[in-house]
This record gives sequence, structure tokens and C-alpha cells, in this order.
Amino acid sequence: KKVSANEEAVEQKITPTEWKAIGALVFLCVINIIFWAVYEQQGNTLQLWADQNTRWIFFGYQVPSSWYQSFNPLFIFLFAPLMDIFWGWQSKKGKEPSSVTKMGIGCVLLGGAFIIMIAASKLVGAKDQGSLLWLVTTTWLFTMGELYLSPIGLSLVTKIAPARMVSMLMGMWFLSSFFGNYLAGFIGGFYDTMSKDAFFTLLLALGVGSGLIFFAANKP
Repeated sequence: KKVSANEEAVEQKITPTEWKAIGALVFLCVINIIFWAVYEQQGNTLQLWADQNTRWIFFGYQVPSSWYQSFNPLFIFLFAPLMDIFWGWQSKKGKEPSSVTKMGIGCVLLGGAFIIMIAASKLVGAKDQGSLLWLVTTTWLFTMGELYLSPIGLSLVTKIAPARMVSMLMGMWFLSSFFGNYLAGFIGGFYDTMSKDAFFTLLLALGVGSGLIFFAANKP
């Protein structure tokens, strides 16, 4: 009896090695949720900071605070090629970090960016308006963190997922981003109930904490 390609695919069993790879990706996706929950504050609570606590005057002209949402795409456009060159240089020197270590670095950069916002909350205050440079610097660090995690994570899925399951596991990776966005909204609900420095400290702890988990998980 001739067996169709679909029937052959159904009969294939997942090997112990493939189960380990799948388990590793599931674990990384769970930590990825935390990253995106913190990262997506750009379109949530940090936009509120941009609206309420930032002076948007360029050369004497008032500009919309919604321009803040263009900072991250601009930084990605500027710095993605530079990071590619930097990682290529590290690779030639034999010093390029592993994919999981890079993802940990991305989380630490993301969380560390909120040190700037903690300082802003203390120096500007909850009801005053301060310099745009607070947001510019924070968002630049966000972007560097994203470059260390997002494309690296996508690449990692294609590297270690079983070949016949790459599409499904890539979908799982994007599903973790969905849950991260959902969690971002939940966390953002504390913006008006906590002091601003306490809220930004919470985000600092979540970002750096997820990075430390990545570092600890690198070897196993």
C-alpha cells in the first residue's frame, strides 16, 4: 500500500532530543512574556509620561507628544546595522555571546532603562514637565534591548526547533508576545495607583530579573 506524505508525517514520533528542544523553547517563551510586558510600556505608560510630564518644544515650536512613538522605529533603523557589524566583529574574535546570553543582555538593558525614569520621576515630579532627553535615552536603551532579544529569539527558534515543527513553534513564540502585550496592559493599570518611582522600580525589577533568568538558563 502506498503511504501519502501526510500519513508519513503523522507516523513520525518526537524523539527525546526534540522534546528537550521543545521544552527549552517553551521555557524561553515564558520569559519572553515578561520582556514584552515591560517593553510595551512604550505605547502605554511611557506615552502617558510623554503626554503629561514632558515638554515638547523644538526650536520654539510645540509638536505633538504622539511623536514619541516614532523614536523606537528610528533607533531600530539607525542601530540594527551597527549591531550586526558589532556581532560580526565579536564572532571573528570568538567572543560573540550565545543566543540565550544575548537575550539576557536585552532584558537587562530593558530593565536598566528604567533607572533613568526613576531619576526622572524624582527630579521632574509627578505633576511637572521635564526634558525630552529622559524619554530619548530610555527609549534608546529599550531599542538596544529589543535588538538583543527579538531577532535573536526568532533565529533561535529556527535553529533548535524540530524541522517539521518550526512553523508551529514560531507561532508559539509570537503567542508569547501576545501574552506579553496583555500583561503590559495589566501592569500599566498600576501607573496611577503607585508612585511613579515605585512603578518604574517594578519595571526595572521585572526586566533585570528576566535577564538573570536567561543568564542562569544559558548553560542547561
